[in-house]
Amino acid sequence: MYTKGKRVMKMPTEKKNTRFDLRNAAIRLGARDGIHAASIRTIAKEAGVTEGAVYKHFQNKDDLIRDAYTTIVEEMARDKSVLVKTDLPFEHAVNAWVKLTYEYFDGNRDAFTYVLLMPHRMADTLGEIYTKQGLLFRSFIVRAMQDNQIRTMSPDLAVAIFTGIVLNIPRLINEGALEGPALSYASEISESVIEVFKIS
Repeated sequence: MYTKGKRVMKMPTEKKNTRFDLRNAAIRLGARDGIHAASIRTIAKEAGVTEGAVYKHFQNKDDLIRDAYTTIVEEMARDKSVLVKTDLPFEHAVNAWVKLTYEYFDGNRDAFTYVLLMPHRMADTLGEIYTKQGLLFRSFIVRAMQDNQIRTMSPDLAVAIFTGIVLNIPRLINEGALEGPALSYASEISESVIEVFKIS
């Protein structure tokens, strides 16, 4: 296209990704107000679309919640899945896991909080994705016990201890009790985890 002797480049128009916008709206509202506080109407409004548009992409609110949760957890678990398959010593693997967790929180706070706030009663709706990260860590901890790198205990208790220590930092930052970024606490938290699991 030419205008008054000058060439004007026509920029390609970006197609609106309504599904993506709805997912992000659900995540923002879920992180801010709680998963169940957001209705189809408020999610549609937040995404700048009609309620009818929601039903073109999702069967219902549970379907949207499941899609958002699955997208986040798959992203969070991708590098951790690789980490679990490596043969790193326990201390190095814990340090890497904590760093990955806190880097994700610092870069995607709403998404991380959305997953963190997901109530246990949604486990049936979400299916196996609900326990994906816990099972990943469980397999890692069982292997570390079998290799005599850490003390022996119930793997379920080990997961509970680990998540209790690690996830408290994002929770406290969200509550305003700690200043971010979460990554600034990674070394101390890793050391605490290692101390709890070390063989006496």
